[in-house]
Amino acid sequence: MKRRDFFEKGGCGLAAAFMAYLGGSACRRKETDIAVGVIDVEPVEHFAPAVGETLEDRREVLHKILMEKMGKTHEETEAMIADFEEKLPMVKDACICKTCPSYVAEEIESGFCHPLIGKSKIITEEKGCLCADCPIYVPMELKNGYYCTRGSELEIETAKA
Repeated sequence: MKRRDFFEKGGCGLAAAFMAYLGGSACRRKETDIAVGVIDVEPVEHFAPAVGETLEDRREVLHKILMEKMGKTHEETEAMIADFEEKLPMVKDACICKTCPSYVAEEIESGFCHPLIGKSKIITEEKGCLCADCPIYVPMELKNGYYCTRGSELEIETAKA
């Protein structure tokens, strides 16, 4: 990794810049490394949203993920989707996606970590990630990042399994 990349993506500030200059590492690996781009996670393609997808389309995608990939019953799936719908306004209100380096002006959506939103139809280039700094990152127990290009937390975790 180039020094500048380490500084920009390492998430460790000036210590990372100094250690990168010396050829070392300032931080140990941790769960948030995925969020800031130090550890790559393959994008989720199988359940990626289609262009022009509606909220109802997104519910169907979630239903498929929860039942087929996670082995949930129909009742469990419906309860989880209802919980997702309940949390959506909180995610939208607290979201910092629009301040992220990867966010593009043409995008009107935000809250890509949320299962009912999923990955962006417009954002394709990963220029930096602020997901770990978002006020909902800890309360929602998020572990990844680059949700705008890789899909929601649920989709990323399902792809890992």
